Amino acid sequence: MTDISGINNGIGKGKISLNTEPLAHRLQRRSPEFSERLASAVLEVNANQNIGDESIEAVIQGKMGIHEGMLALGKANTSLKLLAQVRNKVMTAYNEVMRMQV
Repeated sequence: MTDISGINNGIGKGKISLNTEPLAHRLQRRSPEFSERLASAVLEVNANQNIGDESIEAVIQGKMGIHEGMLALGKANTSLKLLAQVRNKVMTAYNEVMRMQV
């Protein structure tokens, strides 16, 4: 049988360590989950869409200039397109993972 006792204590000396950090510790120090980020992005896009809708009404009523209204609509449009592209990338990655053979 092969002796592997030197593998665990040789970090930094060109040797490989088989010790890994437990999953619970990695999850605690990880940044917010992707699902949380995606949910906040959806809420932000929704807020931008609502602001765009309100700005249309404000322009029609004369409470806001046309330029400010168009800027609000442009921001809402851009954020929606960005979210759609993120969704497309996620779906492409998901489909690729599902096609992988185990």
